[in-house]
Amino acid sequence: MRLIKPLKWIAIAVVAIVFAGVVVLIWRDFWSRRSPNQARFTQGSIPQPMPDGDYKGTVSGYSGSWIGKTFHLMTATGMNRMQSGQGVELRYPFRTWIGQGMADPIQVVKIDYDIPENPAYLRAILDEIVQVEPNHFLGKVHLRLGPAHLTVGYFELRK
Repeated sequence: MRLIKPLKWIAIAVVAIVFAGVVVLIWRDFWSRRSPNQARFTQGSIPQPMPDGDYKGTVSGYSGSWIGKTFHLMTATGMNRMQSGQGVELRYPFRTWIGQGMADPIQVVKIDYDIPENPAYLRAILDEIVQVEPNHFLGKVHLRLGPAHLTVGYFELRK
């Protein structure tokens, strides 16, 4: 009987944490869809030429290890560029293709992490990019939740 009370509090704490996480994601989706980047994104176009090689990445307000992406045009694949103590490491592979935007009525380049090499949490991510200037792409990050999705932010890539 004494074990029931601690388990009850642990269950309540887990539910509270999950609930808080969902609220944060919904808040991010709400503000991402109203961001000035949303208008820039919908005015973008399919990159010409398609991305190939290394691109420097930036995210407003972010200061982590992600520094961009490397695209392999011939195989429609790529990897994320991460800063490490040993220099630049390529991690988290993706595949690319052109399709309609998940939340927008425009054609985009899809960057899909749903491949076996990636951890389960990353496989739910789908990035999309459009060209906003020559060799300058605006990307949108979606979190897939079954048939639904949330837009959780934007990033930029430059050659």
